Amino acid sequence: MIPDVISLEDIERLSSRPSWADMKDGRRVAYYQFGVPDGIPTFFCHGTGSHVHAMTFHRAAEKFGYRIIAPDRPGIGLSDFARQRAVLDGADDIARLADQLGLDRFGVIGISGGGPTLFACASAFPERLKFVVALACAAPLYCDPVASRELGRADRMYARLGRWLPRPLFQLPFVLLRYQSKKPASFAKMFASSMCPTDREAFENKSFQEMFIRDWQELFKRGSQGAALDAQLVYYPWGFDLRDIRCHVDIRHGSEDRWVPPSFSKYLERTLKDATLHMIEGQGHFYHMVSAEETFQMLAGREP
Repeated sequence: MIPDVISLEDIERLSSRPSWADMKDGRRVAYYQFGVPDGIPTFFCHGTGSHVHAMTFHRAAEKFGYRIIAPDRPGIGLSDFARQRAVLDGADDIARLADQLGLDRFGVIGISGGGPTLFACASAFPERLKFVVALACAAPLYCDPVASRELGRADRMYARLGRWLPRPLFQLPFVLLRYQSKKPASFAKMFASSMCPTDREAFENKSFQEMFIRDWQELFKRGSQGAALDAQLVYYPWGFDLRDIRCHVDIRHGSEDRWVPPSFSKYLERTLKDATLHMIEGQGHFYHMVSAEETFQMLAGREP
């Protein structure tokens, strides 16, 4: 049985308290904080969506003493859009936000489409990171003809389009997704090929479904251009070499994941200098959201 990871009331309460950080180019980034205010600072690199699915880590963070800081990337939620943007710019935003919060060292957790930002942080400022945790994260394999065959139909289509379509044209399918995000049944049908049985079970849970749909509504709060560019950057060269990352990375991935194939995390384990892969048998992509305690249990007992 899938637990109720977060209530709609908690989503409303936690979303009602955005904070703001000023970037060097004049943009404002909206961020949200969950867990324990004076806990171990941990930046959450959200996946394809917004800050809302970071809230599924709220209760576990409270239990284990972590402070989750979840900024929305440019053009998502309330964050200003950045037309000229590269993957490494995401690391710059997090470093600047950390400076404004007075944080010298902190951890980073990334999930799914948050992988590029997570690894950009590990590449740009490893000396500031207490820990790096990759939860079923995207890897630079979407152009690989073998690896891309393991993606669901919808993801495979977007990966193909993302490699050659001009950005304004790539944005068009996201206009449709913006309206589908209000219809759980239509959304589930559209991404059925990316859901294994445990992911379908999670999506049938009322509280999870409410969280997921609210997450996608926040994704498109300022229109579709931010969501489209955020997705397309995953398919472009990331601007750094994973082999040069010096810090340790913990990788967690469900063995039945169809959204981000387990082979992506196996590639990360082979390519990174110092990585440990924790493969979770029989689980899918949403497992990390409904079982957030396991992530913090893994970190418990380590030097913060």
